[in-house]
Amino acid sequence: MSDVDSPVLRLIPYLAAFTVAVFLGLPAMGNGDLLAAVVVAAVAYFVTYYLVRYIIGLIVRNRRNSTDDQD
Repeated sequence: MSDVDSPVLRLIPYLAAFTVAVFLGLPAMGNGDLLAAVVVAAVAYFVTYYLVRYIIGLIVRNRRNSTDDQD
């Protein structure tokens, strides 16, 4: 995501990943198995982070290509 210049677009994957990790990790802690909860939260964090980062990269590249075509 080195082609993304906006600090807000760089922050969104972290916020989304943290939110998903919390909302999936907390219910997993209800079972009493802390290790499983940590694993669920970690996997959810990394999957969400890279998925959101990939989607933002696609949107930014698509937008830049469409504005380059108009010039």
